[in-house]
Amino acid sequence: MLFTSPVFLFGFLPVVLLGFHVLRHFGRNILLVLWLLAASIVFYAWWSPYFLLLLIASMLANYYLGYAIQRTEGSARKVLFILGISGNLALLAYFKYADFFIDTVNNAAHADLPLLHVILPLGISFFTFQKIAYLADIHARHARTRRLADFALFVFFFPQLIAGPIVHHSEVMPQFRLLGREEAHDSAKSRALAWENSAVGLTIFLIGLVKKVVIADQIARYVSPIYTAAAHEPAVGFVLAWQAALGYTVQLYFDFSGYSDMAIGLARLFSIRLPANFSSPYASLSVIDFWRRWHMTLSRFLRDYVYIPLGGNRHGAARRYVNLMATMMLGGFWHGAGWTFLLWGTLHGIYLLIAHAWESFAPVRLPAPLAWIMTLLAVIGAWVIFRAPDLRSAGVILAGLTGAQGLHHPVANAAEAPVAILISVVLLVACAILPNTQQIMRAHRPVLGPVAMPKIFLQWSPAFRFAVLGGVAAIAIMLLSWETSEFLYFQF
Repeated sequence: MLFTSPVFLFGFLPVVLLGFHVLRHFGRNILLVLWLLAASIVFYAWWSPYFLLLLIASMLANYYLGYAIQRTEGSARKVLFILGISGNLALLAYFKYADFFIDTVNNAAHADLPLLHVILPLGISFFTFQKIAYLADIHARHARTRRLADFALFVFFFPQLIAGPIVHHSEVMPQFRLLGREEAHDSAKSRALAWENSAVGLTIFLIGLVKKVVIADQIARYVSPIYTAAAHEPAVGFVLAWQAALGYTVQLYFDFSGYSDMAIGLARLFSIRLPANFSSPYASLSVIDFWRRWHMTLSRFLRDYVYIPLGGNRHGAARRYVNLMATMMLGGFWHGAGWTFLLWGTLHGIYLLIAHAWESFAPVRLPAPLAWIMTLLAVIGAWVIFRAPDLRSAGVILAGLTGAQGLHHPVANAAEAPVAILISVVLLVACAILPNTQQIMRAHRPVLGPVAMPKIFLQWSPAFRFAVLGGVAAIAIMLLSWETSEFLYFQF
């Protein structure tokens, strides 16, 4: 069930919201938690009842492991922690990487081992990382096990179940425990807060829908045919290569940030704040800054649970660079079972090493416009590898970007290239200079944590002009959402 599908927009979501607000009047926390949990289970079961059973079993195993770790001391505590981490990683490895490893062995050893053709459970990468973080926090005594219903909702909460943001146990569990309790103390205040949450949540959700349906899905038709051609043709010309590279850079951002906005908006409809996942990443002046702004909850996870445990920057510059490279390679491989993802992560690791070395030893800083262009070009080049179906296709597109393959046009809609490139450039500039969703909604604390001040004056308020804009957005979504595609990050 996609957030953009009619069955979700006009069936599932209204029913869940109606039930939530009816139950709020009883002021019983457990009723609201169980209602949201039941809705989340239905949401996931809509895709696959079979994998729902897998997710339930994994959730229960992690809950009781966390409880056992909390009650155990000494070496047994560490053994239980390692057992939990290993179990989660083994589950992820089987479903996501088994066929990749078999194929790699077949190619390297000229073997003929049969592939398993394992179906990837939706969202497994995200909820695996989330449960690993939970066990790590329990082991480090940064969190404690609580009510099973709260933990189950932490795992299943449908707004962020499939593709994040990756939330910490400590961020949402206190909010789950507060659901419905305000009604028992101040009904007038709770009604005002409910109206604010509904208005803010719906606005953020609409912004995300526009990003996905009106922008990302429309740009996709300029991108996919070229990457398909690159997989079969010996060359892709200069113009089409740039159309593919720029178009995918825009498509991926608006697709994934659109999903993140929808997740944040949906959670806010139920009085839950999630952390931000994007903060104008295409405005970055360095790759270091880019990773502070792009997929922020994944960057946080990799920092807290991979980079720092490896030693971080505590053992000298050389060890720091090794840890940084290992973290980025793991981050790349987390995205997908393929050499393109591993190379993408490695390339960003190299970018970061160069950026840190420049910050340490360069006598001057680059002018901001030059730094922005260089950073964006580095990111765009890496996205080509990320998007390509294989390394050969990536090489074809990258060679086309340099002009080494002339102006060869292997696809049918090549005449649209100038328009597609112009649209992509305009959107990239807009991403750099216009305020992002969190900045627009800043006055209403849209996410957990601080939000940067907007670059221009454009802040949302419950006013007529924003209601009109929301109506226009809703009409555009209605016209375009019937043929929407799934979110790009669902495949990861």
